[in-house]
Amino acid sequence: MERNNKQPTSGHMVNNMEDLKQLGKQMEHMRDGQQLEEDDRIVDPQQFDKIEERK
Repeated sequence: MERNNKQPTSGHMVNNMEDLKQLGKQMEHMRDGQQLEEDDRIVDPQQFDKIEERK
């Protein structure tokens, strides 16, 4: 099985219109902070200094 290791052609988030459309669809389905909290998940990238602060 061959791995597909594509290197980005630029420093942009997407390289063409097809990738832009796909990224837009992914972002539409992303959950917001309130939805994540309802599932007892932590919004990323939230950082904590102490383990006790997570509770």
